[in-house]
Amino acid sequence: MKVFAHRGFSGKYPENTMLAYRKAIEAKADGIELDIHESSDGKLVIIHDEKLVRTTGRDGVVSDYTLKELTSTRASHTFDDAYDVTIPSFEEYCDFASKGSFVTNVEIKTNNIWYQDIERKAVEMIRSFGLEDRIIFSSFNWISVMRAKQIAPEIECGFLYCDNKHIHLAGQAREAGIQYIHPDFKLLDDGIVADCREHGIGVNVWTINEESHMRQLIKWDVNAAITNYPDMCLRLLGR
Repeated sequence: MKVFAHRGFSGKYPENTMLAYRKAIEAKADGIELDIHESSDGKLVIIHDEKLVRTTGRDGVVSDYTLKELTSTRASHTFDDAYDVTIPSFEEYCDFASKGSFVTNVEIKTNNIWYQDIERKAVEMIRSFGLEDRIIFSSFNWISVMRAKQIAPEIECGFLYCDNKHIHLAGQAREAGIQYIHPDFKLLDDGIVADCREHGIGVNVWTINEESHMRQLIKWDVNAAITNYPDMCLRLLGR
């Protein structure tokens, strides 16, 4: 089983910052999960929320600001601004990832704000750094997942969800050419795991921050645990 650091090593460092990503890789995580939005000038930036206030203390939404304004915005508000870190551009991250061998789960944040061409822009950036074989696209907006798959059939994709069990999703995913499901842990059960295995669909589960949940994933032998604490999950895997 692989361990993906959720927004980087976000349990101990400011989420979705280059510091959190570096610390995740130093901890020997197999991959990083992150979130992309578009700036007002159409550039890709990494932040979870549409609104800036929770992680930066700044008013407004991501698409109100230019790339330059966003990448100069301090992003450690959840840690009382104790770290001198800023919102990363997706280009900066891809440059970092190109120097390693880890996987990146890119969540496309088209849930509340529709960024019309974000999938194509993400694919172009990924291809420019030669990362196609180490990317998994996911989104709560499955239209974005299918658009990404249409643009880049070679890049793996996953249906991300948190609302209900989607008990027949594995077969639908296989028919759509999608490689994974990304369920909230509380929606997973023996039957869904078995159905995915039968249909050849991988299972990447979020957000695993409790040892009991990680032990259950080990029992199920899913593909990946997505966690704020990669050190905890790796320890339980004996790594």
